[in-house]
Amino acid sequence: MRAFLTSLVVFFSLLRISQGATVFFEKHIETEGGPRTWAYELGVAFITPNEIENFLFINDTVSRADGPAGGEIYTFTASRRLGQLVWKIGDHTFTPQLELPFTMELVNENAGNTFMAFAGSFNVRWIDFPWNDYVKTSFSMGVGLNYSDEIYLMDQIRHPGNDRSRLKFNWPIQATFAFSDYPDDQLMLFIIHHSGGRLFDHGGLNALGIGYRRDF
Repeated sequence: MRAFLTSLVVFFSLLRISQGATVFFEKHIETEGGPRTWAYELGVAFITPNEIENFLFINDTVSRADGPAGGEIYTFTASRRLGQLVWKIGDHTFTPQLELPFTMELVNENAGNTFMAFAGSFNVRWIDFPWNDYVKTSFSMGVGLNYSDEIYLMDQIRHPGNDRSRLKFNWPIQATFAFSDYPDDQLMLFIIHHSGGRLFDHGGLNALGIGYRRDF
């Protein structure tokens, strides 16, 4: 949660720097291959014992959890693109994309537990990188909710004696990379972060994943 608040501070700092710039919403998005309204994603993530700060600020070794609380999370996501913000600062124009992704997760814990989880969020995707002519890149972050059929064993082990909630905040983080000649077929690196946010409970679960994303 601390890392999420840090991200918000950075975002609003950028807005402050860009005072005098013009920003407006544009629903219709044109790309080289025509309009792209949907994307689907397939991925697998490995449950970790690390805090989210370990991923973002690299102040500790990120590791895959072993023992009964470790395991994999298999994800399928359908994402609806809502439009884009057109952000003009001087001679530069940036077009962050606005998306609504919905994710089904199949959780397979080493202890033998298998259950489903479901997540939805509102995401902002940054696509304006200077090297896009060579490697098309995007970075996405959002906030929403996640509900799991069971309590993750990692969540229980990390918070012994505390009541745990199946409903948590969902903070998806993702980066994609694609060859410029095949921009719709993307390698996806992502972080799953579910947290009670001190509202549903305190703390949660993190996983690091890799997958495939296709725009259409």
